[in-house]
Amino acid sequence: MLRMKSAALAVLTAMSILLPTQQATAEVIATTPVPAPSMGAQQVGEACKSIGNGDICLRLGDITNNRADITVWYSKHAGDPVTLRLGYFPGDGIDEGAFTIYAGEVRGYIWRNVNLSTHYCYTGAVRQGGPPNWSAVTLGGEVCR
Repeated sequence: MLRMKSAALAVLTAMSILLPTQQATAEVIATTPVPAPSMGAQQVGEACKSIGNGDICLRLGDITNNRADITVWYSKHAGDPVTLRLGYFPGDGIDEGAFTIYAGEVRGYIWRNVNLSTHYCYTGAVRQGGPPNWSAVTLGGEVCR
């Protein structure tokens, strides 16, 4: 029951409409399947990489004026629960806080309206190791535009 309440809370998100000069926002996703991009958007791609007990995936899409949504998710297939954070490289993409994931769950994060700058490829990542810097990084799927 507690796990169900935690999952329900993780689904709550805050969204805003941004002007091109504003910073990107992010939102938690905690359901399967990962939400599809909006209609009419240029879908660049999606890639996953197996890391043994699960897959780390990244989707790059919704490109407009060199800005896009970046989605990273971890699909845990087996093993003990782990506490981690999600992020992407290059750039400063990291989620808003650590969470614990159990076998059979999919947890993800969407960064909205990210300025793609001059970067061509993006890689999903799982960060472990605990605060303050969550320095143990495992890289996942990579998408190039």
